[in-house]
Amino acid sequence: MTDFDKLYDRSQSPAEKWEKPAMKKHFGRDDLLPFWVADMEFQAPPSVRQSLIKRAEDGIFGYEYRPDSLYDAIIHWYASRHRWTIKKSDLCFSHGVMNAITILINQHTEKGDGVIVQPPVFFEFRIAIVENKRKMIRNPLIKTRQRYEMDFENLEKQAANPRNKILILCNPHNPVGRVWTKEELQRVGEICFRHNVLVISDEIHADIIFLNHQYIPYATAVTKDIAQQSFSCLSPAKTFNIASVTDALLIIPNQQYREQYEAFNERYFLGKPNTFSVAAMESAYSHGGEWLNQFLDYLQDNLDCLRDYLKERIPKVRLVEPEGTFLVWLDFRELGLDARELENFLAQKARIALNSGYWFGRQGAGYARMTIACPQSMLKEGLSLLEQAINELPETGKG
Repeated sequence: MTDFDKLYDRSQSPAEKWEKPAMKKHFGRDDLLPFWVADMEFQAPPSVRQSLIKRAEDGIFGYEYRPDSLYDAIIHWYASRHRWTIKKSDLCFSHGVMNAITILINQHTEKGDGVIVQPPVFFEFRIAIVENKRKMIRNPLIKTRQRYEMDFENLEKQAANPRNKILILCNPHNPVGRVWTKEELQRVGEICFRHNVLVISDEIHADIIFLNHQYIPYATAVTKDIAQQSFSCLSPAKTFNIASVTDALLIIPNQQYREQYEAFNERYFLGKPNTFSVAAMESAYSHGGEWLNQFLDYLQDNLDCLRDYLKERIPKVRLVEPEGTFLVWLDFRELGLDARELENFLAQKARIALNSGYWFGRQGAGYARMTIACPQSMLKEGLSLLEQAINELPETGKG
């Protein structure tokens, strides 16, 4: 039984979330309680740690291949947990999800072509698009009273433009926490297929789903013909907190696209296995199920704690109810602060590091993203700091 209440001191480790120069750069001070980087404050599952120790003790780290046992572990995991039958031949690898997305953008678009995103959305999508001289085409989500919805009418319009070649789908969505339904995914697929738009589905948060919701892989929601025009990006990184020691998975049903991807990797000497990545991934998918179940229970408790705390003590900060991911999207608009004022308030007054909403696009102004994959004592400390800072705001600043 994992003790998720245990606090680990990461401040002296090379953890990006706790790095003082990084906090100073982004927030103007380096003494903040960090909730910004999307990783956990928990150790990886014991089986993963033990597999890495065993592999290190073997002591020989020459050239290796990915064994059949790794493929078997991956295929069994997605079949047993998500009812997704993945063919071994469709499986490709990458050093990371964003690495894979960037390669696919370069392979399937030309400079000046459009890549559609659904903001507010993960800010690294913009980097992958703009830094590779493509145009970021926005299909903003619609905020209803209850949750965010896709704007299918606008998506149809954007997809109909022949210069727009790719949609990057985020399922589950980072940062708003939507887990798209089968019907929503089918509608996306039909629109994109009709207009010859490829779909890259970032599903890195697939395993982290809250009660009463279900992750549906894009490739299983749509028809086989539509799935042929898609790429599904997966990884155990978020699920098991092993982002710095694992690779990503890429499911490419289309043989031509798969061969193009593998040829690119060969041309640039990419995709070779790292022995510790193989060990971590195989162990996680083979033996990590019970640990994940325990983590999801703890995460649900953290979400309940957060929801209750905001309702009872900080009612002007509203939770956008997440359906998946260990990230929460918080609505600060009632405080009456603009985007930069809110960013400054959270860092300088509350002394907590959250991702400012505008990082995810202008639709995120007035919001902030918070990571809640941490001991509940740390979560409560952050909420207490936020409460104190809000209570010290002048009434005009409280909305």
